Amino acid sequence: MTPQSYKERNFEEHIEEHLLNSAYHRRLPEDYDKELCLIPDEVIRFIQKTQPKEYERLQTQYGADTPSKLCYRLSQEIRNYGSLHVLRKGIKDRGESFRLAYYKPASGMNPEHKVLYKANRLSIVRQLRYSVKNENALDITIFINGIPIVTSELKNSLTGQFVEEAVKQYKEDRDPKEPLFQFKRCLVHFAVGNEKVYMTTRL
Repeated sequence: MTPQSYKERNFEEHIEEHLLNSAYHRRLPEDYDKELCLIPDEVIRFIQKTQPKEYERLQTQYGADTPSKLCYRLSQEIRNYGSLHVLRKGIKDRGESFRLAYYKPASGMNPEHKVLYKANRLSIVRQLRYSVKNENALDITIFINGIPIVTSELKNSLTGQFVEEAVKQYKEDRDPKEPLFQFKRCLVHFAVGNEKVYMTTRL
């Protein structure tokens, strides 16, 4: 592939291919709930797999509404306290406690902890349309168990675009009032070029 034919899309594809080969999962933009700022079925799949008893007890209270009620509760907790707090502390709903991520155990002494850690699902979404107000899209967004943790804008110098333009894009075209960009909702935002990468935790 010559520099003239190498597009920003190819840069995206290269990053995606690497992540998919590193146990990430590909999800589609339409899987994302713009109002909840979650991939709801990733959240529910993770909880059902790792905390089935707690989920079943909650289901006796919410019935068929359990997925939507639990995801709404999670979204509210993230809005109030931030993703990092929720990933560390979990949430409670109707007396049931739920973990939203499992961290790598310090040792291999407890096989159950290792199984739970491996149950975490990392996902990548390309061209995520994040807003209910417009069709703006993020180049790459990364999720853990359905919760967004990383956004990124890519610029490929082979096409004459540089990382500074990605920084400008975040500053001028990404509204910090958008739910996804509110402080603590997403852990970090990256402006990525071929030679440099910039990051911020707050737009």
